[in-house]
Amino acid sequence: MILEYININGSRQKVNLNLHRKISKDWVYINGKNKLDFIKEFLPSFANGQKMILFDSNHKQLLKFHQDNDINSFKNIDDTKAQLLFFTSGSNGFPLGAFKTKENLEEEVLVLKGLVKNRAIKRVVVSVPFVHIYGILAGLLLPFHLDDVTLIVKDDFLPYELLREASQKNTLVVTTPVFIKALVKLGDKQSLSSTLFISSTGPLDNENIISFEEKFKTNLMQLFGSTETGGIAYKFGASDKWTALDKVSVLQRDDKLCVSSPFLSSHILNEKISKLEKKFVTEDIIELKIDGFKLIGRSNKIIKITGKRISAIQIESILEDIEYVEKAIVEIVYKKELLRSEQMIIRLQSKQKILKQEIKKKISENFGVLTMPFSVKYVKQIRYSSVGKKILVE
Repeated sequence: MILEYININGSRQKVNLNLHRKISKDWVYINGKNKLDFIKEFLPSFANGQKMILFDSNHKQLLKFHQDNDINSFKNIDDTKAQLLFFTSGSNGFPLGAFKTKENLEEEVLVLKGLVKNRAIKRVVVSVPFVHIYGILAGLLLPFHLDDVTLIVKDDFLPYELLREASQKNTLVVTTPVFIKALVKLGDKQSLSSTLFISSTGPLDNENIISFEEKFKTNLMQLFGSTETGGIAYKFGASDKWTALDKVSVLQRDDKLCVSSPFLSSHILNEKISKLEKKFVTEDIIELKIDGFKLIGRSNKIIKITGKRISAIQIESILEDIEYVEKAIVEIVYKKELLRSEQMIIRLQSKQKILKQEIKKKISENFGVLTMPFSVKYVKQIRYSSVGKKILVE
C-alpha cells in the first residue's frame, strides 16, 4: 500500500510507512494530531501487537474518563485477550467500550476484501475518521490488505474535493451518509462508473440513494454493524434487504436482531469489564427473510402508524422535506403516568416555526393517519458527528 496525504494547502506527499516498532506491554492511547500522524502511529503498533485505546480526543466525557482512569489497572483486563479498545459514539448515553482482538479485525477485513474482489481497485479515498471501528476496518485495514493500492487521505475533505478524487478510475471511496447526501446536492454531474462507494454509520433513505447512483452512474454499498458486533450485513443500492456478511449468523429474537460471528467483542467496558453473550441480541428490529433481513429500525426509534412499524429515521427524512426545515431528530419517549405511554418528541432546526397541523399532515400523507401524540421543540443547531450521526448542540 502506498500512502498519499493531502495537506491543508492542497499539496500532496507520498509517505513511506515503517512498520517496525518497539511496543509496551501496557495499554496506550493512540491520538495523532492529524490522519497522517495517526496512520504512522497505528499501523506499526497494530502490526507488532501493541494494545491500544482509540477515541476522539474532542469527546469531553471520554477524555475525562481517560484522564481519571488507568485502563491497565481494571479488574479482568487480561481476560479480554484484546488488542484494541473502541468506544461507541455515546448518542444514547455514556459511550460503551468494546474490546477487539487482532483476529476479530483481521477476519472481518478478509470478508470485506471478498466483497470488493471483483473490482479493479487501484485507489482508496477515505473521508471518515480512523478512531472509530468503521474507519479502522474499511478506511485503513482494508486498503492495507488490498494488493497494490494507493490510500489517499485528507483531514477534512469538502464534497467537491471528494468528488474530484472519486472521478479517477478504479477508485474505492470510504465515506458516510453525510457525504453521499452532500454529493447529490452538488451541481456537478459525471459518470463514476468505475468507482465504488462504501457508506456506513446509518441507513440512507432510498430517494438519496437512487438520486446518487443515477446522477453519477455508480454503485453504493452500505455496511451495517456496530462497535460491539463488528460488521453484520451489507446491501447495494436502494434494496431494503440486507445480506449477512460471510461468517455472520443472523437470527431473530422477539423481533430483534440476534447476531453471532467471529467479529463480535468478547468483552465490553461499561463502568466495569464484562463478558458479552456469544449470541448477542441488539436493539435493532428486523423482519427476517429467507435470504437476508429487512431492517426496521432501533427498538427505541420505532413508531407504529396504522399498524405499520415506521423508523424514526424515515420520519426525520419526511420532515426535512418541509420548507424551512433544515434538520430533524425524532425520539420516542415512554411515560407510564401518561394516558398514552408512547409519545413522540420532534426536534427541528428550522428557519421558522412550522404549524403542528402541517407536520401531522406531512407524516399522515406518507405513512397513514398519525394518532400518536407528539410535541415539537426548536433547537439552535443539529449537527452531524464525524461518522454521520445527528447530534444536538446545546
